[in-house]
Amino acid sequence: MILLYTLLLIAIAAVSFLVKLRASALEHKYARVALECDRLANQQLFKEGNSNRIDACKSARRQYELGQLVEKRERLEQKHFRWQLLADKLNRWLTRLRAWKGRKIPYTLGALDVWLVMSVVDKLGAGQYVNAQAVIDNVLRAFAN
Repeated sequence: MILLYTLLLIAIAAVSFLVKLRASALEHKYARVALECDRLANQQLFKEGNSNRIDACKSARRQYELGQLVEKRERLEQKHFRWQLLADKLNRWLTRLRAWKGRKIPYTLGALDVWLVMSVVDKLGAGQYVNAQAVIDNVLRAFAN
C-alpha cells in the first residue's frame, strides 16, 4: 500500500523539481537578456566629428539588434511563463496527493500492492505454498501437535 503511494509521490516530486529547475533557468536567462536589452536601448549614440547628424547605418544596426533582443526576450518570457505554470500545477497536484494521506488513494494503491506481490509470488512458482489454504493447514498442523 505504502510502496506505490510513496513511489507516486516521489515521481511527481522529482518531475516537479525538474520543472522548477527549468523554470528557474529560463528566468535567469530572461533576466540576462532583459538587462542586455535595456542596456542597448539606453545606450548613447555618438555623433561623428563636427556634424549634428547621427550615422544612419549605426542607428539602423542598433535598432536591428534591439529588435532581435526584444524578440528573444519575448520568447524567453513566454517559455518561462509556460514552465512556471506547469511547475505550479505539479506543485498543486503534489500538495493534493499529500493531503490524501489516509484516504482512498493509499488504500487503492494498497490493493494494487497486494495484487503485485501475489502476481510475483505466482510467477516465481511459490503460489502453491503461499496460498491461503496452505497457510491455514500449516497453522492448524502446528497447533495440533
